[in-house]
Amino acid sequence: MHEQKINILLIDDDELLLRALAKTLSRLCANVTVACLQLPNEFERYIGSNKTPDIIFCDSMMPLSSGLKVLEHAKAICPTALRCLFTSDLSSNYQLQVNNTIHFHLVKPFTQKHLVAVLDSAKLLKLLPIHAPHRVILGQLSDLPFLGIVTQNLLSELNINEPNISILENNISHDPVLTGKVLQVANSAFMGFDSQTTNLKEAIIRIGLVSLKAIVVFSELSQQLLNKAKQETLNELINKGYKKASMAQSLAKYLKQDRQTQLFAFAVGLLSVIGELAAMCIVQDNEDENVPKYALSAYLLALWGFEKSIVRAQLLDDLPVDEGISLTVIHMIVEHAYCQQVIEFNQTEYDFIDDLKILEDVQQWFLSFKK
Repeated sequence: MHEQKINILLIDDDELLLRALAKTLSRLCANVTVACLQLPNEFERYIGSNKTPDIIFCDSMMPLSSGLKVLEHAKAICPTALRCLFTSDLSSNYQLQVNNTIHFHLVKPFTQKHLVAVLDSAKLLKLLPIHAPHRVILGQLSDLPFLGIVTQNLLSELNINEPNISILENNISHDPVLTGKVLQVANSAFMGFDSQTTNLKEAIIRIGLVSLKAIVVFSELSQQLLNKAKQETLNELINKGYKKASMAQSLAKYLKQDRQTQLFAFAVGLLSVIGELAAMCIVQDNEDENVPKYALSAYLLALWGFEKSIVRAQLLDDLPVDEGISLTVIHMIVEHAYCQQVIEFNQTEYDFIDDLKILEDVQQWFLSFKK
């Protein structure tokens, strides 16, 4: 399969930086086109006469216009592009991301890891089956949730090849709410362990890194919304997330999927309510143009660096073909079981499950889970 084509626009008055960054991006992504602008006032003319970029990198401090103003304009005229701001510090990071002016805040000197994260998100977003009008709406939403510095540090550690469990334990231990939830999940029946544990490091190992990543993000968003949402509604969504997570893991186990798939299914179920949580605080210019809650979940998870299969599994309206018992299929079945309390599929879903020869197993799982 050919690597996804990515179009990038760089805006910076420093010609040497533009050359170096263009060279680095071309090395990191083989199928990339990089255009450079030194004058920010050329931006609108460039957009009008060229293909819309997938990513815009812009310096915060330029003689004629600030990078923030350029990216605010980009949000209006090319909202589907990922907006990345280069700065010398993170002092204004949160406010920028609350307003959804930027998607990535890169502090100079930025590292290859930071650039790869942006490229990976752009590639994944292009591959997702999200309708074009919804992509525009997603790019123009305001007051989207953001991830705080502690959560960002945790995710940074979780995203490396061999995370340091002691570092994870130390960071989590400073958050009593997160610590309690990690221990609760590690000791829950669906994790399948005979004994209880109060050891945080052992709990992390039991849960697995993918499930832990999902719990960290879910806990962050839940706490962000404490003062924005009605407590009863928020509690219902939190309970829904953990209930769907346990159902998804249970179903994956019933269908004889391996342990990793079971933990991925847990993450899919838990994160499936991210869109509903985010919808409690977002601002839209036109309230009649609502984006589907699962498209919003997928969009945010792609920006936050989650695995492709977990992000893709949020989009229930497009079942992936030739993938067997995928996470999307598991999520679709759990959605029916949780929301409708029955296993009733439309004709397309029925044919899909029947072709997989799991219909009887699904029905038996549902009956056993209800007991």
